[in-house]
Amino acid sequence: MNRAPQLLLIECPGAERTLAFGLRWFALIGSNVPKLARSRGRRLRATHYVVGGSPAMVAGYGRARGGIGGARFNRRAGAPAATPQSAAQLFALLYPDGGHALVRLPDGRHWLVAAHGGAVLSQTDRVFSSLDDAQQEQRALLAQRPSLTAHASDQVWSALAQAVDAGAALTALPSRWAELPAALRLFLACIGLAAVAPPLWNVGVSAFSRTQAAPPEPVAVRDPMADAYAAMLRATTTHPPTALTRLLASVAALPVQVQGWALRRAHCDAGAQQWDCAAVYARVHPLATNHGLHALLPAGWQVTFKPLEEATLAWRVGSAPVRVADMTLPSSLQVDTRVAGALQGLRPAFASVALSPSVPLMPHLPRVPMVQKPAAGQASGVQSDPAPTGMPVVRRRSLILHGPLRSMALMPGPVSAARWSRLVVNVQSQPRPSLAASALVAELQGELYEQE
Repeated sequence: MNRAPQLLLIECPGAERTLAFGLRWFALIGSNVPKLARSRGRRLRATHYVVGGSPAMVAGYGRARGGIGGARFNRRAGAPAATPQSAAQLFALLYPDGGHALVRLPDGRHWLVAAHGGAVLSQTDRVFSSLDDAQQEQRALLAQRPSLTAHASDQVWSALAQAVDAGAALTALPSRWAELPAALRLFLACIGLAAVAPPLWNVGVSAFSRTQAAPPEPVAVRDPMADAYAAMLRATTTHPPTALTRLLASVAALPVQVQGWALRRAHCDAGAQQWDCAAVYARVHPLATNHGLHALLPAGWQVTFKPLEEATLAWRVGSAPVRVADMTLPSSLQVDTRVAGALQGLRPAFASVALSPSVPLMPHLPRVPMVQKPAAGQASGVQSDPAPTGMPVVRRRSLILHGPLRSMALMPGPVSAARWSRLVVNVQSQPRPSLAASALVAELQGELYEQE
């Protein structure tokens, strides 16, 4: 998954407040929203986040270069500055009925924002240097959501410059260590100190008392980084195309309406040997009952109730992984031409397709220098030049597809070496369904593998 984008912070003229632009927004599906928001933020390596929307929850993430909010001080008054607020979240709160706007910022750039039902749309909150690029993205947004109401740029900026809402304030993302109780952190620190103190003391005493000795000749040792890289290749797995086909068929088979219950959302997360899936249904008919829904539950499925108005169905889809070490991976050029070309051909069937540049599966492996080790009796040894490992240099790319659930069935064709991590499906009303828009909106996330 890509890292969270860099935040653009702009101070409102004549006001002691700062607005943050350019967050990346994701839907949050689950009961423990704060935990889900922090977990997604750590995967994105974000420094700050904000949660909004009701009943559909979304979260925006960004990275700040230095401390923001309470860490900075007002030079004139000497008081701590207010925590920066997400401009997109403020827009969603100011316009609860939704809409879109293309706002010219004080620095000359252009900001595209849109909201629906009190939630920021994931493809917006973007800053463009060129007005043409911003208008082109605005036209693409309106092609997918023609019912969005347009708001005047000057009115939106004036409202944002004056608005203050605690629900739009950015929250610093704490580390897992910081979330532990202080007593537990102190206890773990004492354990770590007790573990490292005796060896450090012995090394110091030994170095102080050791007499000058003839330098031994070096001997060759194994490269631990190369061993770690080989182990990583054995541990990294991909999904065969049939696994994604079975997963999509399982989710597509979910009924949208059943016995007075309506599907609201579903998600599947990849595990070691299977997909763990869950679907949330809401009670929409007064005669619908928990007992009636439970009676229709397929074998092997589980259901939990919330307890009168919502039910969560859970099931698993098997997936036999294939190790990267056992595969013949495509080259970087083949991915850039064949795979990317195939994705370009499928682009009209999706709302968005994002394929990142490739990065190494593991950073460059430095050679371990020869170590000096005295032999028995006379200091002697053998120095050997470590030979190349002969292992392929594996690289990976993140791939995110957003669009109708039916379009996801096109994916097994162009992709041969991929590990899919998450599938999310939301039920959204579409006033004008099209090739790239339908009531079942899905997002598929994964990684492609290649070799140099």
